[in-house]
Amino acid sequence: MPLDGPKNPPKKKKDEYAEVDYLMCGHCGTPCYVFEMDGSRILEALCMVCGNDEVRLFNLGEEAGPDDD
Repeated sequence: MPLDGPKNPPKKKKDEYAEVDYLMCGHCGTPCYVFEMDGSRILEALCMVCGNDEVRLFNLGEEAGPDDD
């Protein structure tokens, strides 16, 4: 007998993502606005404060929601 409960929300497809406003430098913690992405994947990034350009050392910053422009 199936349990009545909340259904799982639909998962986003790989190519669906919110707009990323900035990345966070994992080295110095500075928000970085110089970056290039392909979908949700970071292709290139540069921290203007410490010079970090290692893509693996960046994290996604704040993502804009559907109401944000």
